[in-house]
Amino acid sequence: MQHKTVGMELVGTANALRRALFEDVWRDFCGDGPTGLQQWFLLYVFEHDDREVYQKDLESVFQIRRSTATEILKSMERKGLILRFPSALDRRSKRIHLTAKACGICEENRRKLVAAEAMMCRGLTPEQLESFVEILRQIQANIHSF
Repeated sequence: MQHKTVGMELVGTANALRRALFEDVWRDFCGDGPTGLQQWFLLYVFEHDDREVYQKDLESVFQIRRSTATEILKSMERKGLILRFPSALDRRSKRIHLTAKACGICEENRRKLVAAEAMMCRGLTPEQLESFVEILRQIQANIHSF
């Protein structure tokens, strides 16, 4: 029997979560809907509607390169999910605004995320969850220092 690594477990868990949350939305849009990462972007902007969100925020939160974020956001604009407007403070930065189409997707995905979060945490104590998140953060820090 092959030994599973932490990396394999993380990838498997991430894939299972993506399928559980977003696969039906992808089918509903016949392949022209938001990808898994695009849907996470949408949810992040949706949940932070109390402030302006910029590309650099998404790069930081999702730990992706600038070029990756740029391409994802361009694709989201083409799909009619977001609009970008220059910041009043720095014209080089563009704040991200969700379209009505994107807000509808987010409403549905938010309900799914709450249900999925409850399902994933079922049977775990608050202490276990706190330890798990702390371990994930340490793994991320280790990866960044590699």
